[in-house]
Amino acid sequence: MAFKTVLLLTLFLSGWLITGPGSSISDEEIPNIVDEIFAIYDSDEAPGCAVTIFREGETVFSNSYGLANLDYGIALGSESSFYMASVSKHVTAAAAGLLVIRGELDENAYVKDYIEEWPDYAEEVRVSHLFSHTSGLPDIYGLMDIGGIAVSNPMTTEDYMDVIYNGESLKFEPGTDYSYTNSGFTTLAYLVEKVSEKTLAEFTHEEFLKPFGMDATHFHEDRSRVIPNRAISYRPGGDTYRRTYLGMFQGVGPGGLYSTISDWQRWEAFWYGNLEWEGGISIDEANELKARMTTPALADGDSVDYGWGLQVGTRKGQEQIGHGGSFMGFRTDYRRYPETGYAFLTLCNRGDAEPDELNGQLADLFMQEEFEAYLMEYSGSYMNEELPIEYKLTVEEGNLKLNRELAPNGAMTEDDKDKWRAGSWDFVFKRENNGEITGFLVSTGRARNVEFKKID
Repeated sequence: MAFKTVLLLTLFLSGWLITGPGSSISDEEIPNIVDEIFAIYDSDEAPGCAVTIFREGETVFSNSYGLANLDYGIALGSESSFYMASVSKHVTAAAAGLLVIRGELDENAYVKDYIEEWPDYAEEVRVSHLFSHTSGLPDIYGLMDIGGIAVSNPMTTEDYMDVIYNGESLKFEPGTDYSYTNSGFTTLAYLVEKVSEKTLAEFTHEEFLKPFGMDATHFHEDRSRVIPNRAISYRPGGDTYRRTYLGMFQGVGPGGLYSTISDWQRWEAFWYGNLEWEGGISIDEANELKARMTTPALADGDSVDYGWGLQVGTRKGQEQIGHGGSFMGFRTDYRRYPETGYAFLTLCNRGDAEPDELNGQLADLFMQEEFEAYLMEYSGSYMNEELPIEYKLTVEEGNLKLNRELAPNGAMTEDDKDKWRAGSWDFVFKRENNGEITGFLVSTGRARNVEFKKID
């Protein structure tokens, strides 16, 4: 078996053990339960994942499964340096947002006011649109693909900006819609450099990483820089794994951040509010920044599930913020639940991993009572008298489950308040004026809005 670094701290937080309110898991059970979830990655012959569970800004469990480097048989550990992929975006947003708070970057200004070469086709794009994917800019990697520019090319920030300049049209009028685009965060990185006269790597190091003690974290804008304990990425290929790591890549902004699960505890402590630091961002600036980053943006007057570099929404009634990422075979996911103090970070160096699903399973276990309290109103029996058929919804292990003999069945997925999925089936719940659930409409690929009434 590969060497595994296990950190299990028995913490008493606000009168609770590390499992905290809403969890029936004892501290002794945590290693075995988490090991079972990650068992598929526990190998001395394949890449894998590292996971950390935080509560109130402190690490309560940390473990690594699989190898960081197949050539040398090096195991993943708490100091393994992962490419963070799009989880990097909220660190880029923090840098640009700090300049906004300090009055050095005007979020309401047009980007063309700061960048002389900014193209005419995007002249209506404002700085604020870059933070939240409401700019309408075509994605830079899509443009590179169309233009035959390999992502493995060693390119500077100016080179990436040239790609954006040569785009031809926006996807929509800025501020009227949402479309995920890496171009916005490439531009934010460039604006940080233009305004602060420091590279994104230098600015984030001085304002955040060095003061926080995150010595193993950096934006990799110099391909020649040595990264201690670097994890290499892979994708499955036949009976083995194929190396997919791009050693020449040095793009920053939408990605480019390297970090470790050990270092990330300090970032989580900063977000929770129990990190002490000297220099860099002030406490008042930090509080304003965190509030701005987690405020949903507007598109055509309606809020979108995105703030400044962070996805902002709810999961089973609990506020959830975070981000996921995928690049070069790295798969990453970071989720925070501010109301309970829990956060989950899963970093993988294999392209077939699903860290978002793994974090979801962890949240279901550690926040089971909170989730089940929210889900209980959906449970019960529902009848369609014309067919006739009865469906039963139950709440089990933090999930709402559809019980029927045929597929789909099992755990359901919440898309929005009162909107759920089971496989490819859509369920829309109906309520009385007093808020009580009275039934649901179910739609499949071949039938729409079949009504079921709640009978108990």
